[in-house]
Amino acid sequence: MQLGIALYNALRSADISDEKAMDVVNALESEMNQHLATKHDLKQEISQLETRLTVRFGGMIAGSVGVLSIVMAVLKVFG
Repeated sequence: MQLGIALYNALRSADISDEKAMDVVNALESEMNQHLATKHDLKQEISQLETRLTVRFGGMIAGSVGVLSIVMAVLKVFG
């Protein structure tokens, strides 16, 4: 990881010990892995949202067709 190397080098140039610099880099990488979303994570979320929206939209269309069918049947009977 480029950021880890740059951070390590910056800490070492500030006279931080090798062990402590590595601890800081490892802690940062651990936090980033736990809390930051990757492109893959975002693509998965988008895919799930697309699926949910497609299902909801399909349900609305099916409901609308059902309501229109009932309205047409009522109009036929009373119209």
